[in-house]
Amino acid sequence: MRRVRSEQYQYVMIAIIVILIGIVIHDPLFLGEYTDYLALYYRSPNSVLSGYPYVDYEFEYTPIIAVLWLVASKIALYLSTHGYDPFLSMLRSLFAINIFFYITYVYIIYRISRERGIPRILSMLSIASPSIVYYLFYNWDIIATFLMILGVFLYIKNRVYGSSIALGLGASVKVIPIYALFSIFITILARRIGRAMLFALLGLSVAALPFLALLLIYPSGFFYFFSYHSRWYCENCFYNLLTDDIYDQSLRTLSVILTLSMPFIYTIVSHNRYIKEPGAMSMRAPLMSVALSISFSYIYSPQMNIFLAPLYLLLNNRLRYLLLIQDILNVMIMVLWFHEGVIASMIGIESRGPWFRESPIQWIAFVRIALIWVLAVVAR
Repeated sequence: MRRVRSEQYQYVMIAIIVILIGIVIHDPLFLGEYTDYLALYYRSPNSVLSGYPYVDYEFEYTPIIAVLWLVASKIALYLSTHGYDPFLSMLRSLFAINIFFYITYVYIIYRISRERGIPRILSMLSIASPSIVYYLFYNWDIIATFLMILGVFLYIKNRVYGSSIALGLGASVKVIPIYALFSIFITILARRIGRAMLFALLGLSVAALPFLALLLIYPSGFFYFFSYHSRWYCENCFYNLLTDDIYDQSLRTLSVILTLSMPFIYTIVSHNRYIKEPGAMSMRAPLMSVALSISFSYIYSPQMNIFLAPLYLLLNNRLRYLLLIQDILNVMIMVLWFHEGVIASMIGIESRGPWFRESPIQWIAFVRIALIWVLAVVAR
């Protein structure tokens, strides 16, 4: 009992440290580093506080995030009538939401580590990876990451339909957990076709439900959401170094095909090794599928590396350092982003900005992608 309490204390202390560092990095009273909240809020502060996402101002995030954003904005509006700064009130409300989901994420990692006998250092890296520390309060990725690892955890506990619901909910927050759902679907399909079909149908239905609600309630918001993302540029993506046109439609289409294919390809290729393995090893196919799908996506925002954090649980001594290097490079993208002009000038490069292939930022972005590919090959 004493050993269990000591272990729990370590998880709590690490989580508190991560939260405090994240606040110092992003809260305007400290370092005040960029967050997507700031960009979204300052497009139209009055509309954000008094209006509704999709309806009164453009909103490119999913319906579930819209609800959380709306709650935070109304809290900020109320506090502003009592003399509090509305942006700080909203920002800290969003921080509180992320803290809640981070704590639940830490709890699931703790459960997996305890039940599967995972080394402590790997568990600590999973809850305090460089990208979690830096990007915890950057966006909402921790919410979908929690739901993803919950879904994988329920799967290894043989609670298949609970897993499907959790992964579907995760995908309704951000699409990435759907890749884990695809991988698990292939795994189940090898044993029980009917169960696999029900698993997929349930998960996809849960994922689609908030979008269907948005379509029925406010169709223009639904179509704006999909138009916005379908026309987005190559954001730190794998083919950036190959083209001067970051909006190239053919490369974007190739990216979508590869992104959707990776869970099926990796899981099938890994079939003989992982398909019948119980416990933590059976987590590898869905988690690695997620990493590969992210690596081939035409949108690889740095905060998406939070989805890779659970992979630390499954890596041996050498491979954990490979992922750690990848993680550090991922953090460096935003650390250096707003200093790109100075860096390019120092090394004698004429850069059009950090979005383009001649930028050192994109060299770093590509190396972290290549490290995922190396990890996927070596980890097999």
